[in-house]
Amino acid sequence: MKPSMKVGNTATITFTVASHMQPVFEGDLIHRVCSTWDLAHQFELASRHALVPHLEAGEEGIGSRVSIDHKSPAILGSTVEVTATVTKTAETEVVCNIVATIGDRIVATGDQIQRVFPKEKIDQIIANADN
Repeated sequence: MKPSMKVGNTATITFTVASHMQPVFEGDLIHRVCSTWDLAHQFELASRHALVPHLEAGEEGIGSRVSIDHKSPAILGSTVEVTATVTKTAETEVVCNIVATIGDRIVATGDQIQRVFPKEKIDQIIANADN
């Protein structure tokens, strides 16, 4: 990683809750809100934005953990802001704390861990998973 990867770096994304983000189980719409699994996707996106500008040529990140504490609903049509803040860096690891909000209201909090390796090593990890 480049020297610019530091604790305290942030990245923010926004999204509007759309119908495809609602929780649907076995064809039944459960609630007209953003599903927890879609929030996981948004957490991953925000964390990736915090990582990518700091990768060296030939490096890539691969997610190894995401956690979410869903605190309040984001209803259909709501605009949600997701901010990832780097809280730890190591030779092959970046940890982000993540907060999703609508205005001043916290929708969810959590964290995400990415491992950083040469692209060839990630290719090997994926190839070996097929065995």
